[in-house]
Amino acid sequence: MGKSMAIGWVLVLNLLCADVSWGQEAKRPFYEYPGNYLQQVNQLKEDFKTQFGYELLDLELLWKPDEIKELTLAFAKLPETFLHIQGVKGFYHLSKLRAAPEGMPVDNIPAATFPSFQTVYRNSNLSYHVEVDDQEPRIEFFNALFYEDREKFQNIVQHEMAHVFDTFHGYLSFSKEWLKISKFKLIHLPALDGRPGDDYLFTAINDPDVGHYAPVSTRQLSTYSRQNPQEDFANSASAYINYPYFRYSHPGRYQFLKDKVFGGKEYFPETVMSYQEKVVADIETALSGRNWEDVISIAQEVGRDFSPEVESELIARLEKNLEASPDSVRDAKLGTATCYLYSTKALDIRRNLIRKKRVPLQTLLEVPRCGLMSRRSFERDFALWSMRSIYYLKNKGRNQLQFLDPVLPLAGARGFETRYVWRVFYEGSNVHMAEGSYLVEGVRPGSIKIDLEKTVVGILNLPTGKPLVLELGAQRVHPREFKRLNSKPAKIRFVIQPGFNYEARRNPEIKVIYPERPEFEKLN
Repeated sequence: MGKSMAIGWVLVLNLLCADVSWGQEAKRPFYEYPGNYLQQVNQLKEDFKTQFGYELLDLELLWKPDEIKELTLAFAKLPETFLHIQGVKGFYHLSKLRAAPEGMPVDNIPAATFPSFQTVYRNSNLSYHVEVDDQEPRIEFFNALFYEDREKFQNIVQHEMAHVFDTFHGYLSFSKEWLKISKFKLIHLPALDGRPGDDYLFTAINDPDVGHYAPVSTRQLSTYSRQNPQEDFANSASAYINYPYFRYSHPGRYQFLKDKVFGGKEYFPETVMSYQEKVVADIETALSGRNWEDVISIAQEVGRDFSPEVESELIARLEKNLEASPDSVRDAKLGTATCYLYSTKALDIRRNLIRKKRVPLQTLLEVPRCGLMSRRSFERDFALWSMRSIYYLKNKGRNQLQFLDPVLPLAGARGFETRYVWRVFYEGSNVHMAEGSYLVEGVRPGSIKIDLEKTVVGILNLPTGKPLVLELGAQRVHPREFKRLNSKPAKIRFVIQPGFNYEARRNPEIKVIYPERPEFEKLN
């Protein structure tokens, strides 16, 4: 501790003790709650249970009145099918997630739903199992949740309740119908020490050629719904409740949820229009009425899922409106709206507004979304992010790599090309046996599949039965500004097992195996 800091602490202590005589307590005013605080909390808990059917349980942290009131508002928007689900233990308020894998950052995780599950292919009866863990069915809400604004708070709560519904309805997210709608397919994952005839894991991967998965909240990564069918399902449920364009942009998901999840309950009126027609009609009404906040809201909804054709229509109308004489309020609002769009033309609009001094840069940077889309944010933070959900597989005999790059849409929006560089090593060796690269231009949704044999330098000849390490990184290159930004490398371990079939059967039947717990008695 420095000398000046020590002196400062002495002064603070002197001030705190100035009115305290030796042997006497300080006469310091305390806040006294006007009423019985515990009685109020217990009454709110009881009202919550009566209305929705779930207990708010005290464990590490006690529930507070404001927290219960916010949770009540979120639950009030849920359909009846999400309420009074028998078997749910209740909801806990904890400081942070305790069950995360080692090394996983947990301070920013707002909530988690239990039980978890494993996906296993059982060779003994040639069947795909979702084996649910022996855990109490519950939701844990963490400190991070209670610092969110109301919109995000409700979205998170409803997302988690969709997981609860899914769990107690045989995992509709693994049903043949949902997998077909959402374009997930199953692949097999061989064990590193696997032998012929052993059981092995399987997983569901998204289709990189499909442009649209469930729209995401402003808190989530753009690729979040592509992680697995369960997140796609939960995001679709929260979209059904909160996003007015969901029924137009994802009609298959919407109809499935309406029929099999929401019991016919709807939240927005229907019009006989396509997605593009609906957005164009809404943006023209907002612009002609000078309802700038509505313009921002429309752009935000469209930006939840990259739709190039719809974005082009929005941008054309924003540009035309900005041809009029400068208007500081309008220009700032329309500039803000472009921050939710991924087209490079949206960035051009913001740059022109700033260069012509129609909108100060700082005004835009004060908007959180614009800050996330800014050069500083991208170059100092996002460009360093590693790839996620990396899988090696063989498809029709060809060596392939599939992964998620949540930064790819933002990189394209800022005019960067992305070159993925991969290398394969023997485990424990620093000498690579194969390397290659793959270039992506423009704005893409963030799911990538690479044919290793097409992108390798030279000839690909990977050994079977040997532990291997694949290293993957991304180079973001701006063709005009001559900038090159490198991500942190990501690594996976894998073994190419001789004769192993990575491809699952078409339309496989997936059986859910629940633990022997009273909560799941009716489901077994």
